[in-house]
Amino acid sequence: MKVTTYGERSLAIDLDCIAESVPKLAPDLTVVKGATSFRIGQPVVSFPDSYDQLAPALLRECAGSDYVALFTECPYDNNYFWEGLGNKAIISLWGWEHLTDLPANNGAVFFLCAMVLQGLDIGVRHDDRTGCINDLWMDKTSVDLGMKSGLVCSECLDHFREHGNSAYGGVLEQIKTVLNDLSTASRTDMDICDYWRMRVAEEQFDVFLCHNSQDKDAVRSMNAKLREAGIRTWFDEEQLPPGRLWQELLEDQIAQIKTAAVFVGQSGLGPWQDIELRAFLGEFVKRRCPVIPIILEDCASVPRLPLFLRQFTWVDFRKPMPDPFGQLLWGIRGHKD
Repeated sequence: MKVTTYGERSLAIDLDCIAESVPKLAPDLTVVKGATSFRIGQPVVSFPDSYDQLAPALLRECAGSDYVALFTECPYDNNYFWEGLGNKAIISLWGWEHLTDLPANNGAVFFLCAMVLQGLDIGVRHDDRTGCINDLWMDKTSVDLGMKSGLVCSECLDHFREHGNSAYGGVLEQIKTVLNDLSTASRTDMDICDYWRMRVAEEQFDVFLCHNSQDKDAVRSMNAKLREAGIRTWFDEEQLPPGRLWQELLEDQIAQIKTAAVFVGQSGLGPWQDIELRAFLGEFVKRRCPVIPIILEDCASVPRLPLFLRQFTWVDFRKPMPDPFGQLLWGIRGHKD
């Protein structure tokens, strides 16, 4: 399901961040920022005239989209937030600062969710102020309550269970996840894009534990010690959920991880471990990502390893001095305590 977004240049909306962040929470939605410039060439938005005047280049660009959201600062002649035409919605944020103290980014995410739910006929429209995303917003100030509630109310959920298309159940759950983040950010008066950036920073791991599955017990014990020392570890049995393509998740982490710890036991390198190593070598060259080879205690002798791995400084747990765990922490943190 593809959603293409456009915003007038004068609007303070970070569509790049929204396009990147929403699909992480709602994988069934592909959100893209349109490249064609968008502007309402009239003092007000009118229905359907303003839709008829959209630039041909813009219409060609978004022709394959399921939904098209066009954000403007111009007011509607009827003072609505939007009136949709087909799969398109011109969404007016005129006078936003008089409706809420929350950033326009929060409003953009809120209306994207509302637009998709409305397009899929999920829920019922409310004429009063309930806090549900399906409120009619006759009182436009209720948008503040809607963003802070992040709610698809029980009436809407019951209506969907009884009358909706069950194929959209997954999309509904994903939209609810987006709304949960929006509610959390909005209730602390936080820009949703800043909230998502903060979450990414918090979720970034300090070290990737690359190991042969035959060394799982030793690495599991090392993982526990590292966590006790305050190190955020990426360990496969803790980070790979069932039913997901683990290769894709692994690739995402290899692209952003700060450090790689390569554990070598008596059995040497496993087949997937060797592939991970080569990917990390590319990252090391590109962004100076430290790669720390670690010799486990059970190694009677170091197995023959790829030449590139032998170029890095080792941490040897077969020797008491210098303290190998302290050396490992030094390599991960980048400073010696």
